[in-house]
Amino acid sequence: MKKSLSWLLTLTLMLSLFCFNSTANTDDENIIYFGDGSYIIISDVEITSTARATNTITGQKHYTHYDSDGDVQWKATLKGTFTYTGSSATCTNSSITYTISDSSWKITEATATKSGNKATGDVTAKKYFLGIPTKTVEKTITITCSANGTLS
Repeated sequence: MKKSLSWLLTLTLMLSLFCFNSTANTDDENIIYFGDGSYIIISDVEITSTARATNTITGQKHYTHYDSDGDVQWKATLKGTFTYTGSSATCTNSSITYTISDSSWKITEATATKSGNKATGDVTAKKYFLGIPTKTVEKTITITCSANGTLS
């Protein structure tokens, strides 16, 4: 009986080593995996400019879609500009751009909005085969600014 229990616990421990989530987080990026083996890498916010005299900061975040072989299919970039006072922050501008690397993909929607301390971008990408959409990816990208000018 003890051998069976010991063997069962060992097997359970070994199997748990091979389990993993479909979304992996690292210090620099998030990864979203799809059932067909493709994935999106979401970058952390990259600060592109700061103006301490006016408490203004601009940052961008990238969503890059790869196929199962690791080839880039498309990339969307949200850019947001914020002002902050130490007690509040406001998004003053937001924009979204994209590039297509695989001609079977098309961006059918790319809109940027701003509200309060948040810049938001909505992207819809579709993959086509012989003019028929075979895959749709809808993603929302956000950048938030804290009251002290920290972007996330």
